[in-house]
Amino acid sequence: MKRTSRLALLTTLACVISASLPAVAADNNLSLEQVLIFSRHSIRAPLSNYNNALGNATTHTWPTWSTEGGLLTPKGGQVEEHVGQYYRQWLAKNNLLPAKGCPQPGEVFTYANSLPRTIDTAKHFLIGAFPGCSLPVVNRVEVGKMDPVFNPIITADVTDQFKQAAIDATNKSAGQAGLDGLNQRLTPNYALVEKVMDFKNSKTCKQDKVCSLAAQPSNLVINQGKEPGISGPLSLGTGISDAFMLQYYEGLPEKDVAWGQIKTPEQWRQVEEFKNADQKAIFSSEQIGKNAAAPTLTFMSGVLDKSQAKTADQQAAQQARVTLLVGHDSNIAAFVSALKIKDFTLPGQYERTPIAGAVVFQRWHDKKTDKDLIKIEYVYPTAIQIRNNSTYSLKNPLHRVVLQAEGCPIDNKGFCSADVFNQVLKDSLKN
Repeated sequence: MKRTSRLALLTTLACVISASLPAVAADNNLSLEQVLIFSRHSIRAPLSNYNNALGNATTHTWPTWSTEGGLLTPKGGQVEEHVGQYYRQWLAKNNLLPAKGCPQPGEVFTYANSLPRTIDTAKHFLIGAFPGCSLPVVNRVEVGKMDPVFNPIITADVTDQFKQAAIDATNKSAGQAGLDGLNQRLTPNYALVEKVMDFKNSKTCKQDKVCSLAAQPSNLVINQGKEPGISGPLSLGTGISDAFMLQYYEGLPEKDVAWGQIKTPEQWRQVEEFKNADQKAIFSSEQIGKNAAAPTLTFMSGVLDKSQAKTADQQAAQQARVTLLVGHDSNIAAFVSALKIKDFTLPGQYERTPIAGAVVFQRWHDKKTDKDLIKIEYVYPTAIQIRNNSTYSLKNPLHRVVLQAEGCPIDNKGFCSADVFNQVLKDSLKN
């Protein structure tokens, strides 16, 4: 092929490719205008401090935690301060807030669920990001109780029709043969934890005669006013994976993390698959995901779209340059499902919704077109970074993965039209 022909072909291809992508401005035409960070809390002690189900499933003695069950650990506070330090640098780099000093009144709005671990996570983030500034953390109900904005419960009337539709959708999202098929595909994972737990000699096996987890049924449990869940071995596997992962994050000696028996990345992937599969199976069904996410998404819609800011808190958050919301992995799993975020992976992580990770919604303004754009990223520390209590900077950053909501096409830099995204948000809140 002649050189001129090759050049003509390349030029044609470039035009075709560029025409197939949404318009994207050069970086110097873009300015960051607003950031909404929805973060999961940082490291906590096990919720149940190894309840009867976990205690009866092993002959081993679970390690003792110095922090009360469910509360943020001191290391969890340190991890979150490091996370906050990174965000401050990133915000300053993009000229949303200055690199030093305290924000002006109203520039930062922080709202946490009213559990101690979420409130404390928010406080430590602010200490890291804005040292010495004493910024307030809003919480709206009695400490220790779930704020409705952050409570991923079923609010719908759970009729027989609703329940059957949810069961059908959950079985569909679980894959071939539904929850039973998922259980069978997890047989190697169950075998691994049974070995680690010495399950065959446990009270659950010896007294209750339940000696094979994969052989037990898993069932969707949904009740009005309660968080949805899956009973049976998947629930136990999720509890085990949560316990082991927290031990790893907290930095327990290797001999005490899963009693020294979970060591390789593949083993960790197998263990965490219980929790990841549980989340996806529950919240990927439209009936559950949209209903459980509705209070959270309603608040977030008011932050990102001025026309939807109804409450005083929404208006304060909408006017702020940076809004930090601190909740739970189930919140993220629910709104990711409701927004129909395309499936994603987080390199360096075993969890789908990791500790101290956040879904970050960014509103940018394109000065050339005078249009607003939205970019969504999962910003998170890797598993080894959490264990090592790493510090973060622009040179050693948190990891970032671009997310895409269905119905909001992104360009090659991850930007989507803000008008289109706001409509996606509204659609996600329709019954």
